[in-house]
Amino acid sequence: MSAQPAIPQEAPAPETLMDMLFGSVSVPFVKLPILRAGLELEVWAKISAGHRTAEEIALAARADPGGMRCLLDALTVMKLLEKEAAFYRLPTWAEYYLLPGKPTYLGDFVLEWLAWEKHGRLAEAIRTGKRPIIPDVTHAESVSHFIPFYAIRGLVPQRYIQRYDSYWQALQVEPREGLHVLDLACGAGIATLALAKQHPGVRVVLQDWPAMLGIAQEAARKLGVEEQIIMLPGDMFSMDYGQDKFDIARLGFVTYFFGSDDLVKLFRRVFTSLAPGGMLVIEATLSDEGHCEKEEAVLDGPWLFAVSARGDVYSFSDYKSFLEQAGFDSVTQVKEDLIKAVR
Repeated sequence: MSAQPAIPQEAPAPETLMDMLFGSVSVPFVKLPILRAGLELEVWAKISAGHRTAEEIALAARADPGGMRCLLDALTVMKLLEKEAAFYRLPTWAEYYLLPGKPTYLGDFVLEWLAWEKHGRLAEAIRTGKRPIIPDVTHAESVSHFIPFYAIRGLVPQRYIQRYDSYWQALQVEPREGLHVLDLACGAGIATLALAKQHPGVRVVLQDWPAMLGIAQEAARKLGVEEQIIMLPGDMFSMDYGQDKFDIARLGFVTYFFGSDDLVKLFRRVFTSLAPGGMLVIEATLSDEGHCEKEEAVLDGPWLFAVSARGDVYSFSDYKSFLEQAGFDSVTQVKEDLIKAVR
């Protein structure tokens, strides 16, 4: 048996690991289980129903009073509840997003989000290659997972369209009469509805699953551009988008859920649908080329492995290769998370 290597007397401190467990970055590890417990015990619903003290809420939830008090106080410190003397109440915003039954209720979304690795099954999935470990988020059956997230944007679309002024300027897109836009997997459609809002002659085709298009239609109505849009419900990989039809096509924060072969096929469909000189816009979190520096993007890798059948983390050069295989000649990175490909 080989001897274990000796630990040097001046061993380096495991600062990275200790900071992750106990330092400032550990705050989510502490807060998120507290949030999960509050949602599972439905404390916001209990308070809304008139139970105001820790004892009353514990009784309604059939929970331990001492544990409930600790939980409620922690949620108060996290600004998810408010407290005066012994009485708890909901912040105004929580009445929209933390009460079950509201169309904007985020509780189920949060619980599913926190359980993405199925309580420790990620290692087994990586060992066996069997993925995803939750229902594939790209399938129609999983659209309900995303509905509350986008319903927030549909509720007050005016709050979100302003960020897209600089977005379209960076892409050198000028809204004009007859500009024809295709928004794939559009969600609430805010990015392209913002373009329609800038000029009454802009026409937008919004594509997504039917339930999501309901949110986009409501957002269009509130923005006063409902007459400028057409809905195209269904699977974006099987749609016929026509030929030489669109000036702009957009894919926003969706491409990383799919494998490279899937993307090349989709990009070919989009290429055919664009008029000569037309532009495909891809908005996605991009990895560095070595897949080891840009933390936000690289950390998505295990998550994408767990929630989709073929999703992965891609760099700009990855996308450039996929787009060139699909026929695009000019592919440029406009901003950190924004790619433009011209037919």
